[in-house]
Parts: sequence; structure tokens; C-alpha cells
Amino acid sequence: MNATASKAAGKIVCLIGGSFNPIHTGHLQMARSAQAQCMADEVWFLPAGEPWQKANADLAPAKIRKHMVELATQDVPSWRVEPFEVEQEGPSYTVNTLEHLSTLHPNHQFCFILGTDQLTNLHTWKHWQSLFDYARIGVVDRDQLGAFVVPDVLKQHQARDRLFRIPMPRIAVSSTDIRRQFTLAASASPEIQETALHRLKAGLPPPVYEYLKVNPVYGRLLG
Repeated sequence: MNATASKAAGKIVCLIGGSFNPIHTGHLQMARSAQAQCMADEVWFLPAGEPWQKANADLAPAKIRKHMVELATQDVPSWRVEPFEVEQEGPSYTVNTLEHLSTLHPNHQFCFILGTDQLTNLHTWKHWQSLFDYARIGVVDRDQLGAFVVPDVLKQHQARDRLFRIPMPRIAVSSTDIRRQFTLAASASPEIQETALHRLKAGLPPPVYEYLKVNPVYGRLLG
């Protein structure tokens, strides 16, 4: 695809980045909430190739993580996987990705989605001020009843409506916990095994769970 690929009418697109190690049901709920709040035509998932902020020995190969995202999103026509970061060598920087996508799709309006935990250190990201030139930034907030706390350094962008809140139902799942459940699923205790398998089935999209049963990326499942 070349730089003239987006001469057609533009779309509102939510961008959800992450290591997706692995993708889980919380990521999918984030996508649903963001798409509804932004009235977005599409959601693009951006698996990180080599996340600059995460030195993780448990990080699965980028192509495997990308494939799991494809499995998790395949049944939603307005969702797709954007492979740009996976295909790059070296650390993935959001500002480079947004610049690339904005150049490739000049008529699209992008909303980059992140969590409240990332909001607090956003000002440490590479060329963070430039992020707002390429996209509005939506912050998924699971504390729906609490105040939306924005660091002082970012309040100017909130005032310009370049930074906004996305309420989301609380879902108790994380990639870290998912990987831990794979370890527990190998326990000698049948009770621990059963609990771990239950949590994995609840936390993983069904196609991803089935893939990981056959491919022991994080550990072999016995059930």
C-alpha cells in the first residue's frame, strides 16, 4: 500500500496499541468502549514489535502475538490488525507509528487509546507533545464513578479536547495474570489446575484459548 491509498473519504479510527502478551477479554472490552465513545468506524489493533518500555523475558515472539490478535478480532468486521510496529526493527515508538499512519491515511481521524496507568507517564514518551498533532488521545477509565485525574502537564490538551475520558466496565483480567495461570495450570494439584483453566477460559477470547491449547506459548495446558 502506498501513500495514495487513502484518497477516499476519511474514517474515524481508534488505535489500540500494546504488547498483547497475550490479548485478553479486557482488551476487547476496551475496543468496544472506545469505538462506542468515539463513534469510530473502525478499530485497529497495533501489536508492538519490541516495546521500548517493557523489557519482558516472558514476551512471546511478535508474529505469534500478532496472530493471536488476528484470531481474537477476526469475527468483528470493523476491527483489524495493523502490523506496522511488528514489521519494524528495533523498539516501537508510538509517535513514529502515528506519523506513519497519518501520512498513509491523511483523511482519517485517529483516536489513540490508552489506559489511566499509561496516562501518568505519557510525558516521558518519545516526542510526546507530537502525539496530539496526529491523534486525539482517549483514556480508558475503569473507575467510572471517580474523578478523571489528568496530570498538570497534559491539561492544556484536555482543554483542547485532544485528551478525553472513555468510561469502561471494570474487568479483572491482565496479561500478567493470564501468563501466571498457565504456570498454575501445570500444578500437581487438581484443584489449582481446575481453577487456572477456568480463569484462562474466562480471560481469553475462545479462538486464542484454543490456539494456546495446541501451541504452548506460555506453557502446556493439560485440560
